[in-house]
Amino acid sequence: MVGRGGEIGRGARSREGWYQVSEWVESDEGRLIVRVLVRGLVQVARGEITDAESSVRRARLEGDPEDPGSIRRLRIAIRRVEYQLATMRELDSTLKVASLVDQLHEVGKPFGALRDAEILCARVAKALGERVTSPEGQRLIETISEERYLAQRDSDVSLDSQEFRDAIGALNEFRTSLPADALTAAMARPVAQLAIRLTWRALKDAAKAAKDDESDESLHALRRSVKHANYMTRSLSYVLGPSSTEFAARLTTLQKLLGRQHDHVIVAGWLRDVGDDHASLEPLAHELSVDERRRADKDASEWRREWRSIRDLHPKTSVMTSYSFFD
Repeated sequence: MVGRGGEIGRGARSREGWYQVSEWVESDEGRLIVRVLVRGLVQVARGEITDAESSVRRARLEGDPEDPGSIRRLRIAIRRVEYQLATMRELDSTLKVASLVDQLHEVGKPFGALRDAEILCARVAKALGERVTSPEGQRLIETISEERYLAQRDSDVSLDSQEFRDAIGALNEFRTSLPADALTAAMARPVAQLAIRLTWRALKDAAKAAKDDESDESLHALRRSVKHANYMTRSLSYVLGPSSTEFAARLTTLQKLLGRQHDHVIVAGWLRDVGDDHASLEPLAHELSVDERRRADKDASEWRREWRSIRDLHPKTSVMTSYSFFD
C-alpha cells in the first residue's frame, strides 16, 4: 500500500492524476485508508468533546456556570467533526454518516446561539462606550443580557439532554465500527490530498459567488467554506506536511475577517430590530446599528485581498499542484 500511495501522490501532479486518485479511493484499498483516516479524526473529536464537556461540568460545580472558553471548545469540536465527516463522505459514498452529521448539527445549535449572544453582549457594550451608564444604554444591556441568559439556559439544557448523549454515543459507535489499522503518512497522503482538493474546489466556488454578489449571505457562505477548508487542512496537516501550515494560516486570516464582518452584521440587525420594537431606544439603537453596518461594510471591502493571498499559493488553481503538500 505504501508504494501504491506514493505512485498516486506523484500522479496527482495532473488533472488525469486526480482522476486516478478518485478512482483508486473507490477501490477496496482506497476505502480502507479513508475509513482508517476517518476513525482517527473521530477519535480526536471524541477526546476534544469529552474534555470540553468535562471542563464545563467542572466549572458548574465550582460556581462558574458560563465558562465561555470550554463552551467554545465544545462548539468547535462538534462543528469540526461535522465538517470532516461530510467531506470524507464525498470521498467514500458508502460511509453511512448522514444521520450522524444531522445529529451533531442539531446538538451543536444551542452552543452556536450562545456564542452569538456573547458576541452581541460584548460588541454592544463596546459600541455604547461611556453611554453604557445612560438610561437607554442600561436598557439595551438589560435586553441583551436577558437574551444571553436564555441562550445559556438552552445550552445547559442541551448539554444535559438525551439528544446530546445520543449524538456522542452515536459518534463513538461509528468510530468503533471503523477499522483501526495503522497508516503511514505516505499511505494516507493521496486520500488527504483529495479531501483538501474537494474543500478547495468548494471554497473557490464560494469565492466566485461572493465576487458576483457581495451580499452578507454570500460572504457568510464563503466564511463557512473557509472554515470547512481550514478545519480539514489542520486536521490532516500531519499527513500533508509542514507546507499546509501556511495554507491554514492564510485561511485563518480570511476566516477571522469574515467572522468579524458577520458579527457586525448580526449586531447591526439586532440593534435595528430593538429600535423597531422600542420607540424610546430607537435613536440610540439606530445610531449604533449604522455604525455596525459601516464596520461590516469595511470588513467586506477587504476580503478579496485576503482571498488573493490564499489563491496565490496555488497559481494552477484548477488542480492545486503548485504547493508542496499536493506533491
